[in-house]
Amino acid sequence: MLKQSAIACFAMMVCLAACVDATNWRPCGGTGRNTVKFTVEGCEGRRLCPVRRGQSYWVEMQFRGSSDADTLVASVLGKSRGMSSAMPLSTNNFDSNACDYLNGGCPVRRNTVHTYRYPLFIEPFFPPSTYLINYGLKDATGRSQGCARLIIRVM
Repeated sequence: MLKQSAIACFAMMVCLAACVDATNWRPCGGTGRNTVKFTVEGCEGRRLCPVRRGQSYWVEMQFRGSSDADTLVASVLGKSRGMSSAMPLSTNNFDSNACDYLNGGCPVRRNTVHTYRYPLFIEPFFPPSTYLINYGLKDATGRSQGCARLIIRVM
């Protein structure tokens, strides 16, 4: 009995460690199927990702290239309660040239896993609220290379 309890406890600790290691995200419908992993600094294991205005957070997305691409553009869209459509949450401080933040840079190769890492700055003027965020990477033809959805709370 003690041995079974120890095994069950060990299994639960392994599962908990796996859950705490990742940001709670989902692929963006059909366009996010190439996204392998998505993390936001400080959001590990949280259903609601808290971010503070005036601070930067490392965003990392691992994705499997859906096609060969020489360029890659990043976008961040958010929707809050009462909004009829998503609005861009990026500002002049946001560098949409994702190639500069890709391990090894561009080009993106089909069926190869790439890692995008970017220091996302939360502008001081963003209204405090809860937002459903779509963080996407697209090539020059508009084809999605990776996309993740998560819920953030701007404080």
